[in-house]
Amino acid sequence: MYREVNERTARRRARAGDGIEHELRALLALAASFCDLMLQASLSASLGCLFAVLAGANVWTMLHVSRRSGDHASRTRLIWAHRIGGYTFVLLFCVFFYFMALRLKGVSDELPARLALHILLALLLPPILLVKVLIARYYKQYASALLPLGVTIFALSLALVSMNLVPYVLGGAGSARVPASVSAGVLLTVGIGVGFLLLRRPRLGTLSASAARPNRRTAASEPRPWQSSIRFQLARIDPQTHDTKTLRFVLSEADRLFARPGQFLVFQWKIDGELVPRSYSISSSPAQSAYVEITSKRVPNGHVSAFLNDRAAVGLVVEAKGPFGRFYFDEVRHKRIVLIAGGSGITPIMAMLRYIDDRCLVTPVTLIYCVRTRDDIIFEQELERLRRRLPTFRMVLVLSQPDAAWNGPRGRLSRELLASSVEEPQSSTFFLCGPSPFMVSVQETLQSLDVRSECVTRESFASPRTVGGTLLGAGTAALVEGTAEFVRSGKVCGVPPGKTLLEIAEMHGVEIPSGCRQGRCGTCVTKLLEGDVKMDIEDGLGSGDKAEGCILMCVARPRGYVKVDA
Repeated sequence: MYREVNERTARRRARAGDGIEHELRALLALAASFCDLMLQASLSASLGCLFAVLAGANVWTMLHVSRRSGDHASRTRLIWAHRIGGYTFVLLFCVFFYFMALRLKGVSDELPARLALHILLALLLPPILLVKVLIARYYKQYASALLPLGVTIFALSLALVSMNLVPYVLGGAGSARVPASVSAGVLLTVGIGVGFLLLRRPRLGTLSASAARPNRRTAASEPRPWQSSIRFQLARIDPQTHDTKTLRFVLSEADRLFARPGQFLVFQWKIDGELVPRSYSISSSPAQSAYVEITSKRVPNGHVSAFLNDRAAVGLVVEAKGPFGRFYFDEVRHKRIVLIAGGSGITPIMAMLRYIDDRCLVTPVTLIYCVRTRDDIIFEQELERLRRRLPTFRMVLVLSQPDAAWNGPRGRLSRELLASSVEEPQSSTFFLCGPSPFMVSVQETLQSLDVRSECVTRESFASPRTVGGTLLGAGTAALVEGTAEFVRSGKVCGVPPGKTLLEIAEMHGVEIPSGCRQGRCGTCVTKLLEGDVKMDIEDGLGSGDKAEGCILMCVARPRGYVKVDA
């Protein structure tokens, strides 16, 4: 009997032990499943955060790379970081999209609204990513669209991650009240962040014109960033008139050009094995940072203009320095502008108009464009488009040799036509560009209308004569041989007829920074200590330079003995 009782007790204990073991196994399995779920959720949340962070980092690199224009090494590193981050972002998106498709596989019921919106946002990303990659790799002329596309991708990725991550985080939070100290800490952190953004003054990234120009009296031999050249490759040629073409050059990814609308570049054209420097105004908008356009009009016996119009082909590589020039539009200072162009003088004017269009500025603009015939109107179709597109833009075309069907103004630009075409001339800033006789005539007319000289900015497109390969200007015949003394270098040199002080300095190893070599950029400004010089042009000299007795070495030809601070 006792044995039977013991056997029943042993069987009950065995069954109890089996039950406990089974329950333990069930609990362990449940715990393992829970850990796997938490690990998957945590991994998904981490990858989602990385997805959004990569999109934001790519936008940051695009914004930051524009501040590294002079530091090519930093710009190259940022570009590579942007490229690696971008392709990592695309890889993560493909992984997410694949697993989202697996979850939806076989679902026949109507999807919840949040899930349907999530799928719609995810489907918007592939075409935007494709367009961004194509522009970055193959269509660099549209590079201005990369930043808006990057911001759009960042906004979509942040929305996709937030739609899943925020409910997951809030759903796992407890229902107890948040302590007052935590709330105060959050509000204090937000307040400090907003105050920091409001009170912090960013460092200015631009230099004034006087600061950007080298000071020959303080650092004669210091290397200058503007002395480095930028490589351009010809990507497109567009005919404008029977004798004018626009050439579009693209920049490499490591180069970036920061120009103001109206400035020019100095190109080193290689023609028949010989380097020929020529200055050309930028006719494209500076807002288009991936390419630069110049517009060349064929001139009689023009060596470079004939090459650009007849022989230049897509793929041509050329180096240029710049940008240079004080002839530019500044939307902060110039509230009302009048643009007066003669012939090919429309090229820097076109850069200003395109810039105003790209930036959607509301600056009142009046263009007075003087040409011989209708066939000589450069940018005719685009000017008409801008006239329809810009509400504050007014254009007046003046033909000196019109056809019988022409109903507009004809002949020379007269005082009456200028007075009737310009509203509020005393409060306007005038930009004049064209041949020298045209400029002189217009400036005299403006003086008769009581327009102050400081309100007139001019850019002359002169065609210098050449004698023995040396550029000569008016009055060269009056120059005689002389002597030039370079005080800082300790050299005294003879002056051949027709040579500029810059050419003499280069012949004798005296280093003088130079840019355009046409008296327009002001890079070679140097103080004249003694003697007299003849300058073909003085556009590169400011009022302060003239007061200090400075000269432009590239266009200054000595009359007798001269002494310069170089």
